[in-house]
Amino acid sequence: QVDVYCKVDDMVRFVARGCAAAASSSSSTSGKEEEKKDGNENVQKAVTDVSEVVHSVVSGMKPKLQDQCDALLEKSKAKIGQQPITATSIAICKAAASLGDVECFTHIRSLIKDDGKEPSFKMPKPMVQLIRGGAYGCNLEFAEVLVYPVSGKSFQAQLRLCARLHNELGNIIAAKFGEGFRAGCPSGGYSPPLADLSEALKLVNEAATAAGLDSWNEVCLAVNGGNWEGNGYVMKPKDKAKGLDEAIQFYVALMKDNPGLKALINPLNSLVDDAAAGEGWNKLAATLSEDEDLKANTYMLISESDGEEQIKTVAKVTAASVSLKLENSVTVTEAINLAVDMMESKLDVTVTTEGGEGTSDTFVADFAVGVGARFAKFGGLLGSQNVDKYNRLLQIEAALS
Repeated sequence: QVDVYCKVDDMVRFVARGCAAAASSSSSTSGKEEEKKDGNENVQKAVTDVSEVVHSVVSGMKPKLQDQCDALLEKSKAKIGQQPITATSIAICKAAASLGDVECFTHIRSLIKDDGKEPSFKMPKPMVQLIRGGAYGCNLEFAEVLVYPVSGKSFQAQLRLCARLHNELGNIIAAKFGEGFRAGCPSGGYSPPLADLSEALKLVNEAATAAGLDSWNEVCLAVNGGNWEGNGYVMKPKDKAKGLDEAIQFYVALMKDNPGLKALINPLNSLVDDAAAGEGWNKLAATLSEDEDLKANTYMLISESDGEEQIKTVAKVTAASVSLKLENSVTVTEAINLAVDMMESKLDVTVTTEGGEGTSDTFVADFAVGVGARFAKFGGLLGSQNVDKYNRLLQIEAALS
């Protein structure tokens, strides 16, 4: 976390604070090396990195010159790592908004396009984590099951729909597995002892019925396959790896059994790591659109890793969209440029964050509105580090209205 002080009315005062979580691309090796260090040494190094290295780079710069500040900061990445730079970049963006007496999302929009006209904003839809797999006792090979709204005129109404399902799911999980599982995990979703995606979806369907949402005309479900590795897909623990055609048929059968499932996140190999993956994604999209039982529905395929090359690949995939994880960008300028590239490629943007593994900083909510994201995926509705971000979107909607 980094604080920015500026000279205001001939006095130096605190203006803004920026926070940054570890990027998901951080190597596990360096992490283990850091863990061996004394805690005080880690803190002192962070203080030194900011007070000496970062301070020497941006001291005297005007916060409104975000791109220039970020260009200078990026030169220090090799020396101090990404986190101090990202936190500083966010703090500078917040400081510029504060000094300009505008909302942060408005300032972010001005960094994209400042033509002197009054900007118009559209609220993103919430994409809320229901079940977190692969950790905390939940052994699903899939990363998460999520809910998102398809109705509701306001963000508040849409979030309320997601919360109804989230709360009912908590009641069912507590009744089946014990009250301890109602607490959920840091990313804000529940993590009951499951090993089968069908079992997880069965619980969600029960919750939808209890919440009066089982017609699936108000909310829909998404499944995140995580980041598949290797040449096959293991859909259940200890199962043999499936090939591409088997994986596609698995998803087709899954969607037929679960009418509310309308979105697949990272269903197949990463579009960045596997140059041929685009063909598989297109084959999946074609199969879904041609199946007699499914072709009447509209489905989304979302790629969760970002980068310029990936944007080009996703743009060639039918019905695909892309997500932008703020932690993976070194600076605010880099994240904004990625968002612009995505939209210029006619891709819907989902802004996502590390959830419980991240911070309680709500900048990502302003960023989602500022860049015009279609979805905001900030984890589940448990834990202040997740709820604070959704609450910030409620505040933004109130400000816009």
